[in-house]
Amino acid sequence: MCARARRLPSEERRFALAAVAGGALMALGAFLPWLTLYAGLHPLRGVMGWNGRVLAAGGAVCVVAGVWGWLRPAPGVRWVVALLGGALAGFGIWLIVQLFITYRHLRANPMLVPRLGPGLFIAVAGALVAAATAARGLGRRADSSAVVTTAPKPS
Repeated sequence: MCARARRLPSEERRFALAAVAGGALMALGAFLPWLTLYAGLHPLRGVMGWNGRVLAAGGAVCVVAGVWGWLRPAPGVRWVVALLGGALAGFGIWLIVQLFITYRHLRANPMLVPRLGPGLFIAVAGALVAAATAARGLGRRADSSAVVTTAPKPS
């Protein structure tokens, strides 16, 4: 382990690793099939459309922010990951609802044999990991023992 990694507080390391892992899961989920037709012969991946590209780009931003948070911890990086992860998690949940609606309509045709793929679920799990870990430490101060309090002066 490098000397810089040993100097980071464990909470900062946990945030950086979760941001990188969550971003990687989002990007991976965008490239995996979200739905397959003809019993798995024709996969429909997320990056075929703009929705999957948005999730992949958000995952890439979270990976970069996690690396940045590892190298130079700053509260702004944590805010970016928390807000982006939360927004992408909400967007992904909306996409899951739309996917189930589409799946229900496609299932009515026995020739298509649709199956749900793992991609969108993995992407949403990654967004939740990144957002929850980043948001967990937002309200805390970096070092609460360093707060200087002054006693009132007697008049």
